[in-house]
Amino acid sequence: MEVEEEERRSPHYHVDRCVPESFFDRVTQGLRDDLEHERNRRLQMVDTASKHRAEFAFAQLENERSLTSLRGELRVARGIVDRSRAEITALQTLVDAHHREHKALCEMLERKGVLHRKKQRTDGTA
Repeated sequence: MEVEEEERRSPHYHVDRCVPESFFDRVTQGLRDDLEHERNRRLQMVDTASKHRAEFAFAQLENERSLTSLRGELRVARGIVDRSRAEITALQTLVDAHHREHKALCEMLERKGVLHRKKQRTDGTA
C-alpha cells in the first residue's frame, strides 16, 4: 500500500527507481557540453561576421576612393576631348579657308593665262 501511495505522489517513480543517478549526470554533462559547444560556435560566428563586416567596410571605402578617382580622370578626359574637338573645328575652318584661297588663286592664274589646267577626257582614259 505504501508503494502504491509513493507511485501516486511521484509521476516519475518508476523512472527514478529504474535509472541510475550516473545516467542523469552523463545526460546533464552532455547537455552542458552541447551548450558550451554551441556558445563557442556562436562566438566564432560573431567574430567571423565582425571580421567580414570590417573587410567589407574597408573594400567599400576603397571602391569609393577608386570611383572618385575615376570620376576625376573622366572629367579631365572630357576636358581634353572638348579642347580637341575645338582644335579640330578650328583646323577644319583653317583648311576650308586655305582651300578657298587656293581655288581663288588658281582661278586668277588661269584667267591671266599663267596656269593651264588639264582638261578631263570624256573617253575615260587618263
